[in-house]
Amino acid sequence: MAAPTREAELGLDVRGELPAELDGAFVQTAARGVCGIRLGGGAARWFRGPAPVGLVGAHPSVARPVFDGQRWHAVVSHPGLGYAEHVVLGADGGVVGVEPFAADGVPAVAVAGRLVVVVESGPYYSRAAALVGVRDPHVHADDRPVRIGLLSGGEPCWFEAGVGEVRQVVNAYTELGRVVVDAVWAPGVLRRCTIDLGTGVVRTTSLPALDVGEVDPRFVGVRHRFVFGAVGRSVVRHDLALGERAVGRLPVEPSQPVFVPRGSDEGDGWLIVLAGDRLVVLDAEEPEGRPVAEVALPFAVRASGRARWVAAPELHGEHRSR
Repeated sequence: MAAPTREAELGLDVRGELPAELDGAFVQTAARGVCGIRLGGGAARWFRGPAPVGLVGAHPSVARPVFDGQRWHAVVSHPGLGYAEHVVLGADGGVVGVEPFAADGVPAVAVAGRLVVVVESGPYYSRAAALVGVRDPHVHADDRPVRIGLLSGGEPCWFEAGVGEVRQVVNAYTELGRVVVDAVWAPGVLRRCTIDLGTGVVRTTSLPALDVGEVDPRFVGVRHRFVFGAVGRSVVRHDLALGERAVGRLPVEPSQPVFVPRGSDEGDGWLIVLAGDRLVVLDAEEPEGRPVAEVALPFAVRASGRARWVAAPELHGEHRSR
């Protein structure tokens, strides 16, 4: 059954008080479509989606892009062809450069200072399953190698990081001759891989459980203290310095929470999360507290691990209600 597509342009009902500083759109992408909720002026102005993407068969897989402050970096993998591409885009979305490199799995991408970090793991593409057409041709395997590649042009310099499947890179940074990579591994745990650039040794430590996560966007590519995300039906805030975790419970499994800065300190902001037929705004410093506001949507939207906040200056061609 096709996902429903609907637009609400006349404003949405809000419980609580939306902060006036929230001026932009929560955008979520998933296999079955894309949706967005526009916030601004203390109101929820419109809802659109999910609009079906209509992709069938062996199409390229695009890792969640990351912004280094000047340019966007993404990795496009090509199922069954044995290679991927590092795609660089300017702040305006125009393609600046494309560099192919050998890869078998589905890479994730991060930036660490001037380095681009590529993490390659499963799922792996099965041409036989694709030809038969009876199931998803992407095979999940927890016994396949995980490799971390450091890109500065051309082929990555690869480091073995154990076996498993990396779902998402949360952040990466360089420090004292090391590269630190925090990522979500299946079946749902945050792990830190530390690469010693002098010896090539990779040390892996397990951090708290997490299904999806992100950091304060102002700390992408540099050392971070907080990780925000979701696990099960909860929104969480991990304080990696103190080893503490704050948990906010929701009635349904949420999408990936997105962090929107408020003050100048790391972690001072809001968490916006899609939970069924509600868009929930939480205080990022106290996610366990009462929601700041809830926006009622026309229908429930399935949770996704890919969401981001698009600030008002980045929105183009939006229809404004009068």
